[in-house]
Amino acid sequence: MSKLEFKIVEIPEGESRRTVGLSDEDLDLSPHAFKGGEVDLSFYRTLHFIRVNFHVDADVELVCDRSLESYVQPIASDYEVLFKVDVQEETENEDGAIRRFNFSSNTLSVEEEVRDTIMLNVPIKKLHPKFLDADGNPREFETKKFGDVQEETEQVDPRWEKLKKLKN
Repeated sequence: MSKLEFKIVEIPEGESRRTVGLSDEDLDLSPHAFKGGEVDLSFYRTLHFIRVNFHVDADVELVCDRSLESYVQPIASDYEVLFKVDVQEETENEDGAIRRFNFSSNTLSVEEEVRDTIMLNVPIKKLHPKFLDADGNPREFETKKFGDVQEETEQVDPRWEKLKKLKN
């Protein structure tokens, strides 16, 4: 049983809270490396549904697109999952999801939602913090030249010169 899987009978009626610490092995974020984190869960249980709100604070090891150096990116995000008895079709959007109860195991799992929430907050352009200024904006990229740089003289093809003379 996963750390993010809970037995329905152990969730008390009304509101309750739990905090789950996650280690490197608890989530698979391929192709990125999960470096651990913490999930704060807030449950609200009634006879007809269980609402789970969670806040994730996690660290993910990424590779910088500019320098190919590894760095750890902190990620924080919130999400809500509503588990209902009479759901015909499961739905989800960027703010939350509606899921069916799993009556066969009497458990509910938010592992997939936690994983997806972290993955959706991984930046598209991965930039090592050393390339960011104090405001978090990318600094100008510096180009370096190695060896002697010779100015290229623009040579015109002699055939073009003859064609220009014919035109005049």
